[in-house]
Amino acid sequence: MNVSRVALIGECMIELRHLAPDRLALGYAGDVFNTAAYLARSAAPGALDVQFVTITGDDPYSAEMRATWHAHGVGDRYARVRPGGRAGLYLIRTDEHGERTFQHYRSESPARDLFGPDQPASVDEAIAGHDLVYLSGITLSIMTEAARARLAEVLAETRRRGGLVAYDGNHRPSGWPSPGAASGAAAAVLAHTSIALPSLDDDRLVHGDASARACVDRLRDAGVPEIVVKLGAEGCVIADRDAMEAVPAVPDVHVVDTTSAGDAFNGAYLAARLAGEGRRAAAEAGARLAAEVIGAPGALLPPLPGRRPGP
Repeated sequence: MNVSRVALIGECMIELRHLAPDRLALGYAGDVFNTAAYLARSAAPGALDVQFVTITGDDPYSAEMRATWHAHGVGDRYARVRPGGRAGLYLIRTDEHGERTFQHYRSESPARDLFGPDQPASVDEAIAGHDLVYLSGITLSIMTEAARARLAEVLAETRRRGGLVAYDGNHRPSGWPSPGAASGAAAAVLAHTSIALPSLDDDRLVHGDASARACVDRLRDAGVPEIVVKLGAEGCVIADRDAMEAVPAVPDVHVVDTTSAGDAFNGAYLAARLAGEGRRAAAEAGARLAAEVIGAPGALLPPLPGRRPGP
């Protein structure tokens, strides 16, 4: 079996989820890590080598965090440790409709130093050699401008070597000084993107896209050859340079918690594409997994038994 190598760049944090006003459940999550976990979950055993690229602390929570990655089949080969660093934290509440609100405490998160001057050149070289490199708008928001420029060089090298770059413009307004800053950072990544996986709600905030068609047209103009615009309960739109097609969401899902629905969709979609499935089949797989995820509390479903990192 050919093993596809995937590197996902981002941050994992401590998740504290309200069970009641005075009770919390502890977990570990983050948009790119969630996608890594669902990518590994969706692939046939041994088909993917999924590695999470980040920086953690050396505190007990960071150690437990890495154990969580491994349980979900995600490796830490390129996850560096900052001595004295501490894991970032967010708290999450869900309303009666399953919609969520977040409070983040991440100003000293070690992952903010991704692609900084202390990152060894060997890490850049290793990332560029992967079959697929994935990141999000939140990844960009925690990085400095110089680090984003260095990242863009790695993405360009990934494409030059024949690898794919997938990008979800996942947007947290608090992470940016303005929508224009987020849009400019995204443009530098989209120049090297093979597969764009935006949510229309996010791209409306950042780029002013009024519809899925407008989002597709903008991404086509940016040169992106494969586009999936997520529309929540309305499903998604898939497109290439010539055609556009709507794919419905799974109907009549009981919504418990919408956290990481888009991340799950992305993981299942990319796993299907790496396995050689067509865009529509991949989008349907993404919709099925997203429906399962929003029917359960928290960002991550329990790990499947026997999933370990690597082939």
